[in-house]
Amino acid sequence: MNNDIIDVRKTYDYLRKSQTHLVQSSEIATACVCQNLFKLDYPYGAIRSDKDYLVANTVHDIMSLCVSGPILENWHSGLENYEQLGEKIVNESSNIVNIIIKDTLDGANRENRFVPDDFEIQVNDIFHGLVLGMTRRLMKKYEKPSRALTEVTITNIKNHHEGRIDAILEYPNGYGLLDWKSYDLSNTISGREKWQLIANTLLANFRYKRNEDDWTEHNFSCIVHNGGVYFPKTETMTKEVERIKTNRQFAHMVLCGQRVRVQRPKFCPVCDKGLEGSKECLFYQRDARLAYEGKLPAQYDKMTKQFFAKRYAILKERAETHLHKHVASVLINKHGEEEALRRLEKIGVLCRGYSYDFDVDERVVFSRADDNIPLEPRRIVRVIGAEPGKSLLSCISEQASVMEVKNSKITLGFRSKIAVRRAKKQLFHLPIFFLRDELNLTRSMLRPIHQFHKLAADVFIPRELLL
Repeated sequence: MNNDIIDVRKTYDYLRKSQTHLVQSSEIATACVCQNLFKLDYPYGAIRSDKDYLVANTVHDIMSLCVSGPILENWHSGLENYEQLGEKIVNESSNIVNIIIKDTLDGANRENRFVPDDFEIQVNDIFHGLVLGMTRRLMKKYEKPSRALTEVTITNIKNHHEGRIDAILEYPNGYGLLDWKSYDLSNTISGREKWQLIANTLLANFRYKRNEDDWTEHNFSCIVHNGGVYFPKTETMTKEVERIKTNRQFAHMVLCGQRVRVQRPKFCPVCDKGLEGSKECLFYQRDARLAYEGKLPAQYDKMTKQFFAKRYAILKERAETHLHKHVASVLINKHGEEEALRRLEKIGVLCRGYSYDFDVDERVVFSRADDNIPLEPRRIVRVIGAEPGKSLLSCISEQASVMEVKNSKITLGFRSKIAVRRAKKQLFHLPIFFLRDELNLTRSMLRPIHQFHKLAADVFIPRELLL
């Protein structure tokens, strides 16, 4: 067997025995709010909200196409009448808005999802508010960027960190980071929103400088909401970075199954206010207290141990979903990017040399010069557009599944028509790589265990211990 193939397989064998978890920026922000809240997600699998984010997701999709279109095309600094400019952008975006609303409604009807009666009104109002916020504050303060990228997934293997950034504005001397919020934050910015923004900024630093602590190309980070734009102060961001790193490490240790003591804040905005999720959090805190005091019924104690064993087995599977990215990173660090890609290509983990042919709805057809395509239907891949000077796992990318392989052509199914439109604007003109990927189904797998855990508590724990 070729030494290159042996090297790649040994890397896989080694990493399967270690921990390949990645912590998402949103999960880091949750841990910053309260570490108990993070544990509600992992390992407990508790549902903290039944909200359907159909409106918010639709607005995000609209912004992902409009930023590099009508917004960037009409960007003007130094104007007095920003409301008029905002109205112009909204009018020129109407075709994009209408197409995305139609696609979203079609998908919601197919999936039998609840759609508010005023869905279209809500979407248009929020989009209008975001555009006006950008024209009044962002355009007034900053010059027109040279390029805008949206829905950018960045993976920093070294620091176990991954996140999807809503938008990055590129300038000749650096970048600006945008985070969309579909609700009004005029009165207050919560800690969670601020921490997620700063966590994503660390990822952006990594994308542009390959070092999350190098801020030399960072121009600004902001939250664009339905009432304006929030710019955190530089000293605020600097002060909060250590908190983010501490909670990132905590979250990673929990995911890896290590015992780590929870540091509860003096005030938890969920439990101390009795908001959604507080009952679930108090349930597990009570369970832990009764276990520590030796008061859990024997049958229930046995069942909870089985529940936790199953939970951590699922979390181990979650780590497997990031295995291919870890292997790619390790080999790049060891051999350099070009040699690592050559070895990964030889074993079929990575494929390159493709060009975009055409698309129909969510399906996109790519072709290459030969018919040696080492992928089969139903495989998940990350479609990466290789950007000059950027590390592989910080380049523009979208996730897709293999639908058909025929001769020198491969058909991929993207998540939505919007994802295809976005990729056509910012990805398909670049050299294209396919890196094997996996779906992360951890939340849906943990949820039934949480429900059985609570049911068992109702059956076995005496009422007097529940008080």
